[in-house]
Amino acid sequence: MVIPTDGASAAQRARYEAYVAQRLPRTATPQGPGRMMFAPDLVGPSDWIAEQLEAHAGYQEVDEVAFALPFTFEPDDYVQILTDIATRLGPALGWQPTP
Repeated sequence: MVIPTDGASAAQRARYEAYVAQRLPRTATPQGPGRMMFAPDLVGPSDWIAEQLEAHAGYQEVDEVAFALPFTFEPDDYVQILTDIATRLGPALGWQPTP
């Protein structure tokens, strides 16, 4: 999960960081019947997230990427996250909206 914080308030950033910290233990060992490994979530400025993704071997191998949203956030959080993805993170990763 990626959560850009460029347009987030201090309270939103704190909530996002707590959410990511709670999920971190699931990245330490294989999960589920398929024993899948999860990468740690990324929360922070879009430029930093883009750097982390571009350095990740798995990201380098794909042509498409999908970003999921947490199920428990507030509507204002979704607006902030999606706005940052569309205006900051996407362009930092080379995405451009279709005119």
